[in-house]
Amino acid sequence: MAISVDWGQRIINVPRADMALIQSVPTEIRQLNLDTFRLTLKDLEDDAAGMPFPDTHRHNTTVEVGGVILARVVEIINGYTVTFEDGQYAVNLVGANSNVGDVVNVNQVSVRSANSAGLQDLSTLLSAAYNGIVCVDVVSGQAGTDVPVGTRATPVNNFVDAITIAERESIAVIQILRSCTIGAGADIANKRLVGDSAVTVQVTIEPAANVTGCAFEALTVTGTLDGQNEFTSCNLLDITYVNGFILQCALNGTITLGGAAQCSILDCWSNVSGGGPGQFAAVDMGGAGNSLALRNYAGGINILNYSGGGAVSIDMSSGRVLVDSTVTGGEIYVRGVGDVVDQSTAPTQVFDLTVNESLDLLGDELALARKLLSNRVVVSSDDSVTTIYDDDGVTPLWVFDHIDQRNRNPQ
Repeated sequence: MAISVDWGQRIINVPRADMALIQSVPTEIRQLNLDTFRLTLKDLEDDAAGMPFPDTHRHNTTVEVGGVILARVVEIINGYTVTFEDGQYAVNLVGANSNVGDVVNVNQVSVRSANSAGLQDLSTLLSAAYNGIVCVDVVSGQAGTDVPVGTRATPVNNFVDAITIAERESIAVIQILRSCTIGAGADIANKRLVGDSAVTVQVTIEPAANVTGCAFEALTVTGTLDGQNEFTSCNLLDITYVNGFILQCALNGTITLGGAAQCSILDCWSNVSGGGPGQFAAVDMGGAGNSLALRNYAGGINILNYSGGGAVSIDMSSGRVLVDSTVTGGEIYVRGVGDVVDQSTAPTQVFDLTVNESLDLLGDELALARKLLSNRVVVSSDDSVTTIYDDDGVTPLWVFDHIDQRNRNPQ
C-alpha cells in the first residue's frame, strides 16, 4: 500500500507501513516526514485522477535566519482531511510545521505534532546522526529514505534505499550489520562497504550488482565483482573478476582475475588447512594478459589457468607454491622462503629463487668441496695429471691436467 487520495470524499489515506518505524516496544511509534508526504501528494495531484480536483496542500519551504534553518510549513487546504490506517500506535509528525493534527479523522492512532514558531529543519539536524555512515540490516532494518532510516539505531533494509540516503547525505561508507546478498538493482559503485566483523558478516555479490570501485573491509566476501576493487581485513571465499588490491586478508577459495587485471595481494595468508593438492587457496589467472604481484604471503597458494602475457611474481614469507598443470605459458618468479612444486607444461618458465632452492644449491657445492678435500687423490707418475675420485674410490670425480692447465672433469 501507499499514500492515496479519495478525491470524491477529499480524504488522504496514510498506510501504517508507509511510515518509518521508530520504536516497537513498549509502544509502537511511527514517523511521518511531512516533506516526503507533501511531495507524494504533489505526485498524486498531477496524475490523471487528481488533476480535476483542487490542490491538497499549500507549502512554504525552509528559511535560513541568522544561520538557523527554520522548518518548512505544510498546510492541508480545500477541505481535505487525513486518515491514518487504524491501529494502536502513535505517529510523530516531523520535518515541518503543519495543520495535519487539526484535520485528522479520529481513530485509535495517536497523532503527535511538534509545531513551533522556532522549529528548525529536522533533516538538517538529524543528518549528523548518520556520522558519515549508512547502516544496512536486511533482516531487522526497514525500507525508506527518511531520516533517521539508515542510522545505526534505525538501519535501512535494502541497498537501493541505502544508496539514495548515501547520495543525499554525501556519505561514502555503508556499514553492513548482517549477512546479505547484493543483487540486481544495487548500484553501489565507488562506496566503502564495512562489516562489523569478517567472522559474522558475509556478503554474496551477484553478477547483476554494480560494485565497480568498491572497497570492502572486515567482511567475508564471495561472488562476482566488477573491477577496481580493494579488500582489507577480509575473509575471501571464491571471488571472480578481481582487479585491484587485496590487503591483510585470509584466502579460503579461488580468486579469479578478470578485466585486464593487475592484482596485488599484500600481507595475506592461506586460511585453508593442509598442504596437499586441493588443499591450497588459489589464484586463477584467467588465461592470458592478467598480472599478479603476491607479496609477503604465508601458506599454500595454487597458481591456475595462466598462459602468459602478464607478469607473475611471488614473494613468500613461508609456505608452498603449486604451479598447476593448467599453466601453459609465460614466466613465473618465486622468491622468499618456501617450496615450489612445478606441474606446469611447456613453454612455461618457473624461476625458483627461494631460499630453499639456494640452500639446496649451496648444499651441493659444500658436498662437492668435501669430496675434493677428503677423497682419494692420484697423481700421475710424470706429475702431469691429478685425479680426485668419488666416494667409491673408483669413479673419477675431478681430473686436472697440469700441462695445459685445463680441468677435465668427467662429471
